[in-house]
Amino acid sequence: MSVQGRLASRKALIVAQSELSRLEWALAWQDLRASVAPPRSDARSASVRRIATLMIAVATPLLGRTRFARVLRFASVGLAAFRAIRAMRGSGG
Repeated sequence: MSVQGRLASRKALIVAQSELSRLEWALAWQDLRASVAPPRSDARSASVRRIATLMIAVATPLLGRTRFARVLRFASVGLAAFRAIRAMRGSGG
């Protein structure tokens, strides 16, 4: 086998090894994301509802009804602005 043939086979081997390594890293990354990701939306909505109910039950007596309504109004406007900016930036999610 010539020197060029050996170099070509060595290059092909290195390319195949790097592709395998890239695929292994991608699979490991997906496994990590799946283990850390928040629960699916149907399971999450029940827990979010429970937490929101608890927060409202605690905050309403502390702040008073009108002040709490004002805080919620400002929070909802801020959240809507945040979501609109994210949508314009195209970050989805």
